[in-house]
Amino acid sequence: MESEVFTNFEDEQTKNVFGFAEEDIVFSENFDEIGSDRFKEYCIHILCYRGKGKFQMSNKTFKIKAGNFIIWTHGKLVSHIHLSNDFQATVLYISNKFLRRNSPNNNYGIKGNLLLLQNPVLNLSERDKAICDNNLRNLKSRFEDKSHHFYQELLGCLVEAFVLDLFDIHVRINEEYTTTDPNAHLLRRFLALVESGEYIENREVAYYASKLFVTPKHLSEICKKVSGQSALFWINRFTITEIARLLKNKELTLTDIAEKMNFSSISYFSRYVQRNLGVSPTEYRQKMNKS
Repeated sequence: MESEVFTNFEDEQTKNVFGFAEEDIVFSENFDEIGSDRFKEYCIHILCYRGKGKFQMSNKTFKIKAGNFIIWTHGKLVSHIHLSNDFQATVLYISNKFLRRNSPNNNYGIKGNLLLLQNPVLNLSERDKAICDNNLRNLKSRFEDKSHHFYQELLGCLVEAFVLDLFDIHVRINEEYTTTDPNAHLLRRFLALVESGEYIENREVAYYASKLFVTPKHLSEICKKVSGQSALFWINRFTITEIARLLKNKELTLTDIAEKMNFSSISYFSRYVQRNLGVSPTEYRQKMNKS
């Protein structure tokens, strides 16, 4: 089924005031464009109604079943999606720009974001499944009806309420956690730097610490406290995901990939891949070609 895109009024001045642009919200019933350039700046929300499936994210396999809610904050990290023939789900894409403008004013977002990079699958109770289903149906219904005099403000409120419900569900599924606003701000800036592609040229914690005007030790301590993983873990996670993507391109030699990723030598590149993927670049490529 084709994606259904619901947009607001076409008045450009109004768009600038309320921050809602064409295709900030996209509903779909399939996974065809997940990971595409079109949705690289979107957060992807999936409620599974029926069937089962699995996918890989940063070379870890996750399973999907009915009653699961999946949140992919970085679609480019997702690969090897396999779904059963009876799989049925609602897929909601919300642009990161619109989410930032309509997110609740608390610091749980950065904690949740990092936790979702470790495990993006929420196993819902019947109550929480009903809440998510109702929110998605209501969002879609209100998007279709553009006659509301305060349509754009309404969209922002609906998205904020949707996010708050997800925060509540995520907190109850995971352990309670609080962090100070400065910590949340620092982690948000660090993650934005890494995600922007800085990891291609710079993979040292000291580089990011200098950009953020903190010491490497402080950055690592805050990252560990908030996400449960070191700063280097997140740098390597984005790096190895990009390397794995490039290895699938048969037209690129290992030397090409090493140069693209700014490794000083092919031997250093091979050791890096071996350490993070558990196999050599050649072995990984052969494995991917067979699958």
